[in-house]
Formats: sequence, C-alpha cells, structure tokens
Amino acid sequence: MKRLNIAVRAGMPALLVAALVAAGATSAQAATHAAPKPPVGTVQVVVSGLDNPRGLTFGTGGQLFIAEAGHGGPLDLGGGPEGPLFGGLTGRLGVWANGTLTHPITGLFSAADPSGTAAEGLVSVDAKGRWLTGQFAENTSPIPPVPPGNPIVDAARASLGRTVLLDPSSGSWSSVASTGDADFAWSAAHTNLNPQFPDANPNTVLTVGSSRYVADAGTNILARVDKNGAVSTVAYLDVPSGSVTDAVATCVAQAPDGSFYVTELLGGTFAPGGARVWQVWPNGHAVVKWTGFSTIQGCGFDGSGNFYVTEFQINGLNPSPTGNPAGDVVRISPSGQRTTFGTGHLFFPSGFAFRGGNVYVSNWSIMPSNGPNGLSGQVVRINVGG
Repeated sequence: MKRLNIAVRAGMPALLVAALVAAGATSAQAATHAAPKPPVGTVQVVVSGLDNPRGLTFGTGGQLFIAEAGHGGPLDLGGGPEGPLFGGLTGRLGVWANGTLTHPITGLFSAADPSGTAAEGLVSVDAKGRWLTGQFAENTSPIPPVPPGNPIVDAARASLGRTVLLDPSSGSWSSVASTGDADFAWSAAHTNLNPQFPDANPNTVLTVGSSRYVADAGTNILARVDKNGAVSTVAYLDVPSGSVTDAVATCVAQAPDGSFYVTELLGGTFAPGGARVWQVWPNGHAVVKWTGFSTIQGCGFDGSGNFYVTEFQINGLNPSPTGNPAGDVVRISPSGQRTTFGTGHLFFPSGFAFRGGNVYVSNWSIMPSNGPNGLSGQVVRINVGG
C-alpha cells in the first residue's frame, strides 16, 4: 500500500462527517459534565484542537505525548494516486499535562491534501526511560533531486522515514536511523514478495532496551533499529495467495512473554474482518495470533496482560464518499475473550495509550486542528475498568 491513508485521503466522506458533527459535540459536552469516576465504557474528550493526531504515549511524569502529523502547507507536491498533496512545516509534538496542551516541538515536515486532512509526518511517539522516540512516516524516495535551499523540501529530506529522538525541553530532535529508506531498500531487494514493492511507510515505533522496533505499513515488516542506528528486518507479514491487497503492518507492542504483537490495517482485503494480529518473536519466528479485526491502527497492553487494538473503520476500509468513519477499541484478554469499547463515539481512531484503568485514543485522527465542519483531532479517554 503506497500510503497508510491511501483510501482515507481519496474518500473523506464529507456528508457523513457533517452528519456526525452533532455526535462529536455531544461527546465533548458529556465530558464536561462527567463524574470524576464515570462508569465503565464512558468516552470523554480530554483534548481537542489537535492537528492530525496519531501515536500516543505517557511519560514517566504522567504527561501524554501526542504525535501530530500537521496539515501540510503551501508547497505543491504534485498529484499522486491519492490526489494532490501539499507540504509544509506544520507537524508538531503535543504534550497534555494537568489539563493543559502545549507544543514544545513545532515546525516539523507535514504533507496533506488541500483540506489538511489525512496528513503524513510525525506519526508515532514512545516514551521509555529517559528517551522519547518518534517516528516519521514514508521515505525519501519520492523527493525530487532538487538542490538544497527550499526549507520545506530540506525538512522532508531530513525527516521522512526517520526514527528520531525528541527533546521537549529544548524543542529539538535528532535522527537515530533512516528507517524508511532502509525498509525501502529491503523491499527493492525483495520485489518477489509483493507486486507493490519497492515501498516503505513506517507507522509505529516501540523502544525495548537500546533497540527500537518499527511496524512498516508499506514494506509490511517489523524492523529493528539497533543502538548504532543499523536497521534490519525481523519479520515479513505475508498475506494469503490471491489477496487483493497486502498486510499493511500498523502497530507493534511487546507482550508480557517478550514477544511482539504486530497488527494489520488490511490483512489482504478491504472488507471488514480481514485484519490480523501476529505474534513475532525476536528471532523472527512469526505466527498469526488472532484474526477477525477491521483496519487496526493503534495497539498496546495494560498491566494485566490484556491486549487492545483501535479499529479505524469497523465497516472495512472504504475510499468512497459513502465510507463510514465509525471505529472502536477492542480488548482481547489473555484467553482470547474480546470486549468492545467506544462504539458510536470513535471516528477514524488511531493511536493508543493505557493509564490508570483508562484507554486513551486519538480520535478524528485524520482531521486538522481546524477541520471541515468545525471538527478537529482529539484525544478521548475511555474507562475500561481495572
């Protein structure tokens, strides 16, 4: 899949979005008057006005870090399979703490359609120990070989596909590895695996010790970045013979047993129920753990060993104007029992974080801060008990 949001950008269902504005407003108003300890399943909007919010992670001090992919900008990047794209320096890192949203890092590269929806840029953050790791989407192969001097093009060349360290205290960031470009090169050497190769689009980063693990939605792999910045492929996620599309690896989380759970957006089909969860061991052994999900974007564990996934569109990925933005969160117990949360309150949900018996999800995750019909990106909190 050329981009993770290929279907979304081509088919933002404007009429349905307009119809759901009232539902979004109702959720926000309910959050304002919610009790301190709402019933299990309650969905509350905790922060809005976000710019294409994607990955979420909690820091050691309890602050919530939010990867905001931005809303593109003034530079015409030309047309593509998903329509026109415009680049800019509107990506940023959001920090929500004590009820206040700040943006200590701004000016990051972003590319989006003319409305600012479905942006690519900073798409994932992970706080482990003293490190705040970030991941930029895509890779640098589409960038024309123009001389340096255009700040937007220079920013794209310096950031696309990069695994980075973010420093909110100084407002700066530094590169760890050109993960997207390394994945692209790997796919170019393995074109026998997928007719869409070469391709790369890193989507989620996870820190484990001195290594970072990256789920790549374009190359369909789990990649490892070692402490020296070297990138290697841990496992390739294949699809059944005759599938109409590829796996589209979206998220990685470490299980209590030390293996990795890697999720898919599609699993070979655009229809609902096609996405899978893989269990991948550090030595590369990979098996399908669970099936029957729809368009998984975010994932993670709680302290009891339950695994969660955010389903971006529960009715299947649909690029047409009739596409339904309704999503949800599914909890899978260690025994495999599934419980669904957020139905009717989640729309295009993406990133996931867990803290204190609550799930946090980036909602309207492809909306800019001033989106169509007054919508914006949000983070919502769902009481899941515990």
